Amino acid sequence: MNRHKATLILILASSIYVLSYPFHKTFLGGLVYSGSCASMIGGFADWWGINKLLKKTIPKNKQNIFDGLSNMVSEELLSQEILKKLISKYDTSKLIIELTKNNNEFENIKTALKVMIEDNINKINNNDIEKIISDLIIVSLKKFDLHRLIVSVIESSLRTEYEDKVYNFILDELILLCQTEDFKNILIKFIAEARSSYEGKSLRKKIINGFKGSNNNLAIGIQEKIEKFLNSMKSNDNKARLILKQWVYEKLDEFKNNEDFKFEIEKWKFKLLENIKVEEYIKINFENISNKTLKNGNLNDKLFLIIENWLMDLDGNFDSQRKVDVFCKDIINKLIDDDHEKIGKMVKENLNKYTDTMLIELIESKVGNDLQLIRINGSLVGGVVGIIIFIIKYSLGV
Repeated sequence: MNRHKATLILILASSIYVLSYPFHKTFLGGLVYSGSCASMIGGFADWWGINKLLKKTIPKNKQNIFDGLSNMVSEELLSQEILKKLISKYDTSKLIIELTKNNNEFENIKTALKVMIEDNINKINNNDIEKIISDLIIVSLKKFDLHRLIVSVIESSLRTEYEDKVYNFILDELILLCQTEDFKNILIKFIAEARSSYEGKSLRKKIINGFKGSNNNLAIGIQEKIEKFLNSMKSNDNKARLILKQWVYEKLDEFKNNEDFKFEIEKWKFKLLENIKVEEYIKINFENISNKTLKNGNLNDKLFLIIENWLMDLDGNFDSQRKVDVFCKDIINKLIDDDHEKIGKMVKENLNKYTDTMLIELIESKVGNDLQLIRINGSLVGGVVGIIIFIIKYSLGV
C-alpha cells in the first residue's frame, strides 16, 4: 500500500538527514543533507495535513459534507430533469411485458402483492376509516341539493319524449287501483256516510236518496265511470289530459321557485340524516369486505387472472401499449415532481448513520491510497527542490 511506501520514504529521508549532517559542509554531503532535509520536511508536512484532514477537518465539517453530497445527488446526479429524460428513453409497456414473461419474476410479484394486500388490510384501523367515510358521506349529503335533484328528475320525466309514457303509466296504475276491492269499500263507506249525514226530509237528503240502488251497486257504478274517464284520458288530445298537463307544469314551476318548499325539503333531509346510522352501515360493509378479501383465496387468484389476461392482450396491441406507456410515465413523472425532495433526505438519512470513525474508515478505504500518494510526492518533490536550492546557493557562494 502507498501508506507503507510513504512511511518508508519518510523514515529513509529522516535517516539520511541525520547521517549526512556531519558532512553537510562538503559539496556532496551538503547536497545529500539539503535534499533529505527538504524531503523529510515535505513528508512530515503532508503527513500532518492528511491526518488533520481525516481526524479533525472532516469530522468537524461532517454535516456540511453530507449536505453537499445529498444536494449533489438530488440536484445534479438525479435531478428531476435527468430522471424524466431517463424515463422518456424507455417504453414502460415493453418493460412490463418482458417482466411478466419471466414466470419466476411474475410469481414473485404476485406473492409480494398478496402479502402487501393482506398486511395492509390487517394494519387498517377500521374505526378511523369508518368514521372518515361516514363523516364524508354525511357532509356530502348535507351539501347536496335534494330540491334541485327532485326538480331535475320531474323535469326530465315530463319535458322529454317520455312525457306521455309517464302520464299513461300513472293512468294505468290509477285504473288498477280503482278496480280493487279496497277502493270499492272506500266508496261504499263514503256513500253510506253521505246518506246518513243529511237528516229529516231536507232537499239534500232527497237528492242523495234519489240515487237508486244499494250502496254496493252505486260503488260499482262509480268505479266503472272512473275507469272509463281514466281510459279516455289516455288520448293525447283529451281535454282533461291537457288540463292535467297544464296543472302539472304550473305546480312544477311553483315547486321549483318556491323557497318554502326548498326549506321544507332540506329540513326533512337533515332530520332524516340525524336518524340514519351511516357509520354502523359502513362498519358492517367494511367488515364484510375485509373478511372476504382475507378469507377468500380465490379473490386474489381471480384478480391476478384478470391481470394476466390483460397482459397477454397487451403484448400484441400497440395502441394499448402506447396508452400504458403514457399512463405509467404520467404516474412516474408525478411521483418525481411530488417526491423528488425525498431523494436528498434518503441520502442524508443514510449518511447520518456514519460516525466520525466510520466516515474516516470509509474515506480511507476509497481514497486512502491516493491520499498517501500525496505524502510520497511531497517527500520526492521536497527532496528535488532541496537539491536544486543547494546547487543554486552553492553556485552563488552563499
